[in-house]
Amino acid sequence: MRRLSGREQRFQKWLNHNISAELIREAKELNAALAFEDLTNIRQSLNQKPRSKTERRRTNNWSFYQLRTFVQYKAAIAGIPVVFVPPAYTSQTCARCGHVNPEKGKSFRNGKKFKCLHCGFELDADINAGFNISALGMSVIHPESPGMSCLLEGQLPLFPISQICG
Repeated sequence: MRRLSGREQRFQKWLNHNISAELIREAKELNAALAFEDLTNIRQSLNQKPRSKTERRRTNNWSFYQLRTFVQYKAAIAGIPVVFVPPAYTSQTCARCGHVNPEKGKSFRNGKKFKCLHCGFELDADINAGFNISALGMSVIHPESPGMSCLLEGQLPLFPISQICG
């Protein structure tokens, strides 16, 4: 059992090194910055909520901190800016019009699907959150640009999906 545990840790470390190297390579190629949600203390806040043992195990095994440290040191070497944005409402805000459901406890997000009831925008919830994280990061790096602003009906988000999905 111990041998398998070490193997899994080595695999995860190898995977995080490769992911971070790819992120840095692509950011350098595009002359871009990297924006991440600031997930500091996420485990503590998640573990305070009543959840099953399986859910706790799944979230406590996330290796986002290791990936974050790998990205940070590689970005520092490459001269790539890394920005950490607050995670609040990134997956519940419409990337097109900026609306958040006004009813407390309600969300435009339903599982993996995001649908804005204000402008009708529909998208995968994680891609929608990615747009919002990107726009928040942009507004930190370039405060003079309107990174998070309300778009007019029919306009696409600040960053077209093709830039994220290739």
